[in-house]
Amino acid sequence: MKVVAKYTLVLGASLAVALSVLALFRIEHLRGQFEQDLRRHHRTIGHVLQTGVSDVWIDADGASDRATTQTLGLIERANRPDNPTRFEWLPGTQVTAETQGVERGDYVSRFPVYAGSTHVGTIVARESLDHVDELVHAQILFSVGVVATIVVVGLIASLVLGSWLVGRPVALLVQQARRIGRRELANAPAFRRADELGELAVEMSAASQALADALEQMRHSDRLSTVGKLAAGIAHELGTPLSVVGGHAQMIAGGEVTGEAALASARAIDHEVTRMGKIVRQLLDFARRKGPEGTSCEPNEVARRCVSLLAVMAERSAVRCEVEVADPSPRALIDEDSLQQVLTNLVVNAIQAMPNGGVLRVAIARTRSAAPDSTARPAPCVRIDVGDTGGGIPADVKEHIFEPFFTTKQVGDGTGLGLAVVQGIVTDHHGWITVETGDRGTTFSVYLQEVMS
Repeated sequence: MKVVAKYTLVLGASLAVALSVLALFRIEHLRGQFEQDLRRHHRTIGHVLQTGVSDVWIDADGASDRATTQTLGLIERANRPDNPTRFEWLPGTQVTAETQGVERGDYVSRFPVYAGSTHVGTIVARESLDHVDELVHAQILFSVGVVATIVVVGLIASLVLGSWLVGRPVALLVQQARRIGRRELANAPAFRRADELGELAVEMSAASQALADALEQMRHSDRLSTVGKLAAGIAHELGTPLSVVGGHAQMIAGGEVTGEAALASARAIDHEVTRMGKIVRQLLDFARRKGPEGTSCEPNEVARRCVSLLAVMAERSAVRCEVEVADPSPRALIDEDSLQQVLTNLVVNAIQAMPNGGVLRVAIARTRSAAPDSTARPAPCVRIDVGDTGGGIPADVKEHIFEPFFTTKQVGDGTGLGLAVVQGIVTDHHGWITVETGDRGTTFSVYLQEVMS
């Protein structure tokens, strides 16, 4: 149950209880007030009759029949049709003091009458409480209606205000949290409002931006780390053309070649310089900090270039590289720099998983698939497999391979950020990555959306 619904139910129950208790007190107060009015009314008329009857008996001077007749006449005149109180004369009843109270549904007052010091009878005032019960019942119905109206209005107001002040902002915060969970980090606050929820939205947005910056910094750090691993191979790649350039330059400077031979040496120098410039540009492009642009690229070309850059590292580990490309070449929804960083991390890990040599296989293929944890229908995508013939990944290690800073390498050989960065880049581009491993190797499969021409 949502917070607004819970709050509304609690508020409604509280209002109902409070108003019901208040109504009960009000009804009891009215009943007491009715009885007090009856008491006052009985006493007012009863005292008048008590005095009149007493005078009649004194004037009668022992003539009881005449006194009785006159007394009954007074009682009869007091019993008016418009007065619900009925008076009675009870001669000789031994009531020595005035009494008032409820008897069998009637309110009864008794007033003793004395002729001098002689008790001659009692005046009884009796009034049914049925009309009082009717008034109380009407008051109960009115109170129930008032309570129900107030509770209903309160519930409606609570639902409307709760949904506006709490429900909608919380729903927007949940959406913002889900976007953060999908790594959509560069988001403005879900809403701006001068209260606690507005402050929470702003802080969530700030935390999201800080996390985006931290992830980007982590990716850049990983890129620079990979550049360091490439440095040795690049140095080797530049060594041969530099030797060629130096040799031809010395021949030209020493006059050993002239004419066509000197032109051939110059062409060789130009060719090697162009080759070295291309290698340096590739390295600089890879190291340059550049965020995802949402553009597409051809995985075939990126895979070939990546394997070419790491060929020296593979040769040193006696690893044979195989690249299988798709025909015709597909386009994937990812920029070249991001895909090159992904493939470089995976290829380097595959080479390091085969210290005694083996086969590195990079394969690109078209397929239709959907993320393992998704209920969406399979859609066209590009699958890039990077497999090795190493010893595989133990089950207890496989559970943690995408966690930042988790590594099984020796201190100084790795930071544990490579696969975390790979997963982050692939997820940012709405793709996913799977791992299949066993005793005879491991294959990482990257799935990216295919851009249809």
